[in-house]
Formats: sequence, C-alpha cells, structure tokens
Amino acid sequence: NRLSTPASYTGILEKIKAIFSKTEFAKNAGLKKADFSYQSKNGKCTTCAGHGKLKTSMDFMSDIWLTCDVCKGMRYNATILKCTYTGRSIGEVLRMTVQEAMEFMRADSNSGKVVESMVEQLEILKRVGVGHLLLGQSGNTLSGGEAQRLKLATSLMGKRKGATLYLFDEPSTGLHYFDILQLIEVFESIVEQGDSLLFIEHNTTLIDSADRVITLGP
Repeated sequence: NRLSTPASYTGILEKIKAIFSKTEFAKNAGLKKADFSYQSKNGKCTTCAGHGKLKTSMDFMSDIWLTCDVCKGMRYNATILKCTYTGRSIGEVLRMTVQEAMEFMRADSNSGKVVESMVEQLEILKRVGVGHLLLGQSGNTLSGGEAQRLKLATSLMGKRKGATLYLFDEPSTGLHYFDILQLIEVFESIVEQGDSLLFIEHNTTLIDSADRVITLGP
C-alpha cells in the first residue's frame, strides 16, 4: 500500500501531526491535527492525492510511478508545507530516516511529552534494525524482513497483553552482522519477559543464539 508508511503503521504519524498542529503557524492558519494527514482533503496534494508520486501507464510494460512535480514527492499541499517545526515541514520530517528523525526530535530543548514518547518509539525501531527506513516510505517498497521487524517494533510499542508467541521467517534478511547482533538482543529481551519466539532461519549467528534448534532437510 503506497499510502501506508512506517510512520502511519506504528502510530508515530499521529504524534507528528499533533506536534505540527500546535505550532504558531498552524494556530494562525486555523489548521487542525487532522489537516496534517496526507489523506485529508485539507492536507493532501491534490495533484497526486497524497501519494507523492503519479502513475504513468506504459504500453506493453508495467506502470511506473514518477515523483509528483507539484509537491516534489512530499504528499502535502503548499499550505501544509509552509508550516514548520524547528525549521522543517512535515513533508521533510517524513523524508527523514528513523535515525535522523530521532536526532532531530532530540535536538528540541523544549520538547514535551509527545516528542519524548515519539523518541522512545523511534528508539525501538532502531533497536529492531530498521533505523534506515524513511518515516514516509511507502509500505510496498519494504522487504519482507523489514516488514517483519516493523511489525515486531509496533508490538513492542504496545501494552503487554499476556504471553505472546512471535513467528518470524528469515528475520536476518538484508541485515549487516552488527544489526543481527542487535536483533538478537531484542529477541533475548522478548524471551526474558516471558514470551516465546520461533524463527525460520539460515543465518548461523542467529541460529546459534536459539535455545532450541530444529533442523529440517539434508
């Protein structure tokens, strides 16, 4: 889904919208929190309908998506993009990686509880190995491993509802060795709190960290 992003999936986008709606510009312009959604009538770029890209049909080939010339891929209309928080528009914030957004939000010396809560969520995303993802990256561009770790992070952000069984298929896909070590730490913390974790994997580093190993095939 092109309209689904790491920020919207995890709920971080709701906090970003709240932060921008409380700026002086937003108050003077009469902008509400809902207006800072790239799917809202008052927020989205009307040319690309909030996608940030326009679909171009190609004869005898798959359709291609090109960056919208009006919003420059930022999804929002000109009014919304004029509103800034510490010098950045919401479109620019969604173009930040998880790591960049975390540093950006931490730089605000007057940050309130909403920003602090958002930073905590961003830290969880970094811990599970998706600190490189753009907050506004289209969901259909994520790899299977990235999507799995995004789901894991979202689960860790929520309130604990009793023992949980986590299932993963090749969670190490696309990860650097040191990212795998970081993921193992997250897995161990999940087990320590009483949950169970089952993964299908070929990476020996991750396999060696398991309490039990079931070998299938020759």
